[in-house]
Amino acid sequence: MLNSIIEINEDGKTLTTYRGFLRIKEEGEIVRDLPFDSFACIIISANQIVYTHSLLQRLIEENIPLVICGKNYNPSGLLIGINGNYQQTRIQQMQISISKPLQKNLWQKIIQEKIKNQSKVLKFFKSDSKLDYIATQVLSGDTTNQEAVAARYYFSALFGDDFIRDTNKSGINTFLNYGYAIVRGIIARYVVATGLNPSFGVKHHNYLNPFCLVDDLIEPFRPIVDFLVYKLFNGIDDSDKLLDGDGKKYLISNLLHKDIKTLEGVSELPIIIQNYIRSFANSCLNKMFSLTITDKLVDSFIGDYYE
Repeated sequence: MLNSIIEINEDGKTLTTYRGFLRIKEEGEIVRDLPFDSFACIIISANQIVYTHSLLQRLIEENIPLVICGKNYNPSGLLIGINGNYQQTRIQQMQISISKPLQKNLWQKIIQEKIKNQSKVLKFFKSDSKLDYIATQVLSGDTTNQEAVAARYYFSALFGDDFIRDTNKSGINTFLNYGYAIVRGIIARYVVATGLNPSFGVKHHNYLNPFCLVDDLIEPFRPIVDFLVYKLFNGIDDSDKLLDGDGKKYLISNLLHKDIKTLEGVSELPIIIQNYIRSFANSCLNKMFSLTITDKLVDSFIGDYYE
């Protein structure tokens, strides 16, 4: 299935190519051959892995991201090609030259949708609707930083007063890291495939981050991961709970293969992300706001409880 994700989480593997396949070997023996057109992303969470140059080049040619995870499954690196679309130069020129007012309007929409989705999660699990008001206070460019205001309230209200969102901590934080890494990889793939430059963000402008745009565009999708992780932990942060194969399978399955309702019908998350990123590219090309984010992201997961 094209939207599947390959994770390498055990040491001692060698990754190479064999004709049209990703070949995984261990101690010289073939473990598995996987067609390149059958998966969307590779996540590396093991420490001792060997890659061949031919594999890295093939991944770039196939526009398949290679996500490198560090401690607690927090992404520390991402390999993806720079030639993603035949209109790439034109699209990137327009992307770089979009006006400040358009940038601010795009960021306002992104943050409004993020807070609205956080609010849906919080209302479902905690019957708390405070974030609804905060979402209405997001100004153009989020100049009053309502994103941070919402985040400070949201995480403690959802996971408890003692919970701190810290990528280096264990328990819930590890699961959040992993879920966000999956979504980040999908977004990076389609950002490049659409011809956009992942380095030029709308809000993020960290010179040390080559994926500022990816980290901008991911924001409305984070609450989906939060919802799934809360459901898995039942809201109780167990620092001894390890991210094992079952936990990874649960997150991958729900994030990649869940049917999500949209105005056009039902789609899986990668298709929704692809359309979302295309709408962002169109905003850049047409120099006018045309960003499309489905408002059913969280609703579709909540709906499982009533079916």
